[in-house]
Amino acid sequence: MAREATGGVGGTVGAFNFIRRVGFPSTPEVLSVFLTLALLASILALPLAGVGLQAALFFPLIAVVIPALIGEALNSATILHGEKVLDFRRLIGLEILSWFLLVAALPLGAIVGTAVSNTTLWADGFFAVLVFSLPIRFLTIASISSMPSWKKFSASALPPILSIISFSIITLTTGLTNVTGALVIRGTTAFILGIVLSAVGVSRILRDVERSGTPEVRDSPLTLFRVFLQHWLRSDPEPLESRLGTLGAQGMIEGSILAFSGMKASVGCVVVSNFHPGPYRDLGSAGLPSRLKSSLEKSVGGIAQVPHGVSNHQLNVVSQKDVQRVVEKVVAEYPGSTPIHDSSVMIRSTVDEAKASGQVFGNVAFLTLTLSPTDMEDLPSEVSREIEREAQSRCLTAIIADAHNSMSNQTSITSDQARKLVEASVKVLDQLALARKSPFRAGSAADSLAEFRLEDGIGPGGLSSLVVKSGNQIVAYLTIDGNNMRTGVREAILEDLEAIGVSDGEIMTTDTHLVTGLVRSALGYYPVGAHLDIGLLTQKVRETVQRAMATMEESTAGFSRFAIEVRVLGSETFQTITSFVGRIARRVARQFYTLEALALAATLIILFFP
Repeated sequence: MAREATGGVGGTVGAFNFIRRVGFPSTPEVLSVFLTLALLASILALPLAGVGLQAALFFPLIAVVIPALIGEALNSATILHGEKVLDFRRLIGLEILSWFLLVAALPLGAIVGTAVSNTTLWADGFFAVLVFSLPIRFLTIASISSMPSWKKFSASALPPILSIISFSIITLTTGLTNVTGALVIRGTTAFILGIVLSAVGVSRILRDVERSGTPEVRDSPLTLFRVFLQHWLRSDPEPLESRLGTLGAQGMIEGSILAFSGMKASVGCVVVSNFHPGPYRDLGSAGLPSRLKSSLEKSVGGIAQVPHGVSNHQLNVVSQKDVQRVVEKVVAEYPGSTPIHDSSVMIRSTVDEAKASGQVFGNVAFLTLTLSPTDMEDLPSEVSREIEREAQSRCLTAIIADAHNSMSNQTSITSDQARKLVEASVKVLDQLALARKSPFRAGSAADSLAEFRLEDGIGPGGLSSLVVKSGNQIVAYLTIDGNNMRTGVREAILEDLEAIGVSDGEIMTTDTHLVTGLVRSALGYYPVGAHLDIGLLTQKVRETVQRAMATMEESTAGFSRFAIEVRVLGSETFQTITSFVGRIARRVARQFYTLEALALAATLIILFFP
């Protein structure tokens, strides 16, 4: 069996962690941090240089805080008005990044100045930090903003210009500090040179990004970056979906529906499809499992569960329009009748770490695959194709769920593991083809798991439970709206369910990517159970299964398939984009550091070697 890349999209975790840094706290918190930074730097430094405490408190307000607030207020209200990402809060966050070295530079200048009898050396530290901040300001605004170049230049330069004007006024006219006019002239000269170097250097960096990246990603890298930020920070996926749609390809989304009905109403259904719930957060089909569940429950009743099918990032649906088409297709193809009256018991087979379970309803075999407690990720599509062929040769129709329920570290499925899962499934199919079938009872229940959040790894679909009693065996099928499950949680829950009379079962996850990119972690998300109270989760599962068991009644089943062609973003395309982002980020960083070093060196030469 050929190996297929299944370990997710490389580079995304680093990208998520990088972008998350743009998401500053609330405006009052940002302002508080900025004010504290400026005051702390001044109070630690200026008294050492012989400047009075009153001046030490007055100086940072006049020279740093007020110019920054006025400058960024003007930027957000006029120059960058309409900018979707760089609002006032984030611009003040940029001021924090620009001035954060002041806490070290001012005290260091004061201490060294005291040692060499130079009481104005702290002011050199002020100028050095101001010039050092210019490349940060220019690169941030130039890369994030989609405004015309002259507006981006003006927005980058305005706050520091106001700051140096205020500094000159407070030092030369109020007598609050001991700074000389010659030092102000040298600092202003260094500042002007810093603006020129920053504007030219950043322009060259971004031109290099566009020139090298456009042929590779088949779009403007900076435009992709900006619409990505717009989605990430403003919850507006449409511009990014539109850009990605032009890079995607047509793909066929296929799936199966196994529906259960009681004497009077729907019990529920299991929908298994090859769509992938990605790529991240609410972009594309990331939230399709819970959306599909909600739509089915509203339209046909009962409890729907949408466990992860055998799929990977090759079939991420790109646009919300196509996601809605998939939902409508599944609802339209829901089984109109339920002619299946009998089922077998659940049968299990194991080949080393590979585990397969199966239960046949009429001639429809519902299979679940897992490697738990070995780490597992998306299964290659060849697994489902081979199992489906084996099922057909035994006059069975297979529905195959990737339980996706064991994860402790980033991993990929090996060809050997895939082969073993097929072997275990074939053993189950052999037994199912000969299994004795009898009438069955079914019941269902759900819990929203409202106690947990997306950041905890639980999506809006919560927990769905279907219990089936065939003969003396009660089987529980559980699906949790999450992206994989912490290793060991599956076994703990199944063991707990034995105490309430559940003979066997499987716990699956939807692989929803709504939870992806929200937290800073090794995986970019928390698998179910990795960041929540396991005892509470186990209790909620037990109570939900008990409610499902209480509703069990004589039931029948129906089966249908669906297929729809949509625009998908293949893993190769997304991998190209994310790997390019990683490479270009490293290249930009190298060039940026060079630019910073050049600006700082020029400043020091002007300040200390007049």
